[in-house]
This record gives sequence, structure tokens and C-alpha cells, in this order.
Amino acid sequence: MIRRLVVLLVSSCLIAGVAGAATRKPTDPQKRINPADQAWAAGIRIHRDDLGGGDWRVEQSQSNVAAPQGCKDPDLSDLVETGDAENPDFSRHGSFVGSGAAVFLTTKQATAAFQRVARQSFNRCMISAFKQGMAGSGARLRILSSGSIAMKSPAPHFVSGRVRFSVSGPAATIAGRITFYFFARGRATAMLFVSSIGKPLQPIPASVESRLVGLVAGRLHR
Repeated sequence: MIRRLVVLLVSSCLIAGVAGAATRKPTDPQKRINPADQAWAAGIRIHRDDLGGGDWRVEQSQSNVAAPQGCKDPDLSDLVETGDAENPDFSRHGSFVGSGAAVFLTTKQATAAFQRVARQSFNRCMISAFKQGMAGSGARLRILSSGSIAMKSPAPHFVSGRVRFSVSGPAATIAGRITFYFFARGRATAMLFVSSIGKPLQPIPASVESRLVGLVAGRLHR
């Protein structure tokens, strides 16, 4: 899940639209995919129809990006995934929505996966990955705030984080936010990532982001 966050964040910075070959790591969960759990995982993530109107474009995330400092995957190699869905992600005029879901063999394993991933410093990871994604652009990045989100937990296990920032270039200064939500309920876990860039680009309204959180949380039920 940490690696997925890096992929989403760097992809949102690059808006590359190019798929990379996923490299299995020794710390990755074991895979015993079955059709029912795979369909469940695929149904949890965000779909195009969830986003409403607008020029949303499908983005196949680069899965071979290098993880920056502070974005280390915990060891989940003793756990077994029975469903796993990540792509596609979506972009619109500078903003980005990505998601992913995994179903584990047992509730105990899903809870263990959540606990191990949730111990990581997501905000530090996001800032490091954002800097990596902007490297060589010539723009100046300023972090305005970083922390968790004050909200009612939408799932039995839940963590979130948000970084507000501004990016300055020769022509303008643009503000934005990057936010992650990590959920677990029963055997299912999910991550939602939203990168919203302000005007003159097309930001994602807070109401839309909140609705997407509710959709993912609701789909964890089975």
C-alpha cells in the first residue's frame, strides 16, 4: 500500500498515462487470487461513473517508479491476498483521483496488513514523493500544512492525511492539496488518493472528495 501511494502520487505529478511493469518484491503479500474476491476488490475502487461529469481521463499508473526516502513498504510476505485491484486512475485538468483495494484470506490478515501499513508516515511519504515527481520542473514547492483530517471514521480501521501546498513558476503560483484515505473492514482494505490543483486548473470540490470517501467505505461491506 505504501508503494501504491507513491505510484499514485508520482503519477499525479507526472500525469504520464504510461503503464510500467510491476516488479514483485520479497515483502509483497502472497497471491492466491480467486474470482469472487477479485470481483469484490475491483468493485471497491473508484470507477469513472463515480466521478460525475467532466473531462476525466483514464490513467494507467506507472508501477515501476522508485520509492523516495520515507516511503518504505512494510513486510506483508506472511499474508495472503485473494483479490487485488489498482488500475485505472483518473485525471482532469491537473487534478487526479486514484484508488486501490485488496482482499485478504482472513479478517485477521487484513487487520494485520492495515496495522503494519498504518504505522508508516504517510504525510512524509507524500511530501517526498511529490518532490520526486516535480524534480527538474524548475518550479518552487512550498508546503503550507501537513496532518491528519478531522472527520468521523468511515470504517472500523481508518487513517488519513492531507498536505496543502503551493507551486510557483515563472507565470503563476497555484495552490493545491493531496490527500490519502486508508480503510479496512473485514477481509477488505482500500486506499483512496486525491490530488486537487487550484485555479486556473480545475480543482476537485471538497463535496466530491467526501462523496468518493463514502463510496469506497461503503463498498468494503459484503
